[in-house]
Amino acid sequence: MKTEHLIALWGWPVALATTLVATALGAHLNARATQRRDDQKAREELEARADEFASAALAVRVTGYTNDYLWNGRKPVLKAAMMAGAQFAAGMLDPRRTGASATWEAAARSSALLAYLDRARNQAAADITDSLKHALRVAMPLARHADPAVASATDTVLDALLHHRSQAELDRRLRAFRDAVRTAATTPTPRWLRSVRWVASLPTRAFRAGRVRLRRTAPSRA
Repeated sequence: MKTEHLIALWGWPVALATTLVATALGAHLNARATQRRDDQKAREELEARADEFASAALAVRVTGYTNDYLWNGRKPVLKAAMMAGAQFAAGMLDPRRTGASATWEAAARSSALLAYLDRARNQAAADITDSLKHALRVAMPLARHADPAVASATDTVLDALLHHRSQAELDRRLRAFRDAVRTAATTPTPRWLRSVRWVASLPTRAFRAGRVRLRRTAPSRA
């Protein structure tokens, strides 16, 4: 009877303690699972933003190169002058017009061509501005990232875009940016796994340390 009384007396505290422990353990496991999902989502968002920013940075450079090739420099100016001259000559040679009427027609053709080229050049400049604005808008969340390496690498890429660094310099900074993002997006190794790996590496470390010590003591003995 005493044993039965003890079981009845201690049964409910044990059951209560077991319930509390199970509840706390379940809450802890749920919190860890939720944290892992949130971390994975944050890493995926970081990689997506990094890809978009890298694409936007390259788009700025490609748009700028295209604008320089088509509109800046000696060749585009000479090309525009030749085209305007051809339009002027076509107006002067129009058999339907003579004298002042032909001159007016030639000037009108040249002016229309130059106005068209000017609109196209302004549109190309606006395209560069839009692509740069897009790159800056995409870069802002990365520049405020919690990882200092990601934020710093983003700033260096923006500096290369805003100050017209060379293509080789931009490529180098983009590689550093991708490396920083890759490091930040890598899933951290669990602490228990790091501990297991450290313990497993102890024999190898001891063997290497012993071999180095033998190499150092061998000449002194000789």
